[in-house]
Amino acid sequence: GKWAMAPLPQWNKGENATGSWGGSSTAVTSDSQHKEAAARFATWLNTDPEALTALVKESGIYPAATAAQTSGALAKAPDYFANQPDFYTRAAEIAKTTAPAAWGPNVNVAYTAFKDEFGKAAKARTEAAFGTALTKLQDATVADLEKQGFGVAK
Repeated sequence: GKWAMAPLPQWNKGENATGSWGGSSTAVTSDSQHKEAAARFATWLNTDPEALTALVKESGIYPAATAAQTSGALAKAPDYFANQPDFYTRAAEIAKTTAPAAWGPNVNVAYTAFKDEFGKAAKARTEAAFGTALTKLQDATVADLEKQGFGVAK
């Protein structure tokens, strides 16, 4: 109960921007054998009050649908922030300042490489190790993109 959510500090006075991390989305791939059924399920999952409540309560997922962000599912703060009853109200206000971002098609590969390489660098505790980590992160991400057939400008 000693933690609270708050907006991020800003680099420049008067700015009000936050990063994009977390949230949720639901997608149906173009090669799905049941596109119509999957799309109906995704709509239900992100709009039905009972489904939204389950997403928030059981999975800790912040709903992707903006209408759901004001639903009853978000009435009670997460247990970790129990002493901040306005948690979701604050989250919605902060979310309005999210800076635009584009996620690559293999962001999962980049995240894994980041975690692995920066973990090694943190243990090594040298400036050179972080430079090496950045290089390995880029190399792993680019190699995976090329393996998938994407053109990569270097």
